[in-house]
Amino acid sequence: MKRSLLLFLLAAGCCLSSACGAKRQGGEGASNAGSRNESGNSGVGRTAKADVVFAREAVEGLLGGDAAVADAFDWENLKVPGADAGEAYREMPDDENREEFRKGFIEKFSESFKQSGASASDLKNWREQSKEGERTTVAVDTTTGKTMHVLVVRRDGRQLVSELSIE
Repeated sequence: MKRSLLLFLLAAGCCLSSACGAKRQGGEGASNAGSRNESGNSGVGRTAKADVVFAREAVEGLLGGDAAVADAFDWENLKVPGADAGEAYREMPDDENREEFRKGFIEKFSESFKQSGASASDLKNWREQSKEGERTTVAVDTTTGKTMHVLVVRRDGRQLVSELSIE
């Protein structure tokens, strides 16, 4: 089971990192404006904040390998390019395995992204693309000219990232 989990994590990380712009293509780094909450903390907090800020903090934390962002993701329903992470997560037999999955996913996703030569600062122009009820799609431009979409949902009064996709 652990071997298949590691293979899944590696594949999922590779999918997103290659789609986001495997190699930096010059230009200035993205501004960090808006990446801190009102109290000045850059971590993903438990209080509701603007969906764009929430999505940015969660994705930047994921790409940076920050395990503290684990609570920002809707693990049971999470979809990433090329993989249904939620399905694999739901198949975990117990809380210990689910915690290991979350930690491993973040670590491997970040490692793969960094090995591609990409950086979270390559993501520019974070913006709300659409909002429908409890679902907000946040868009961000990549250095390859593609757009990453981050689906932010509200479940049980919490903001969660439920899907990452590239177009």
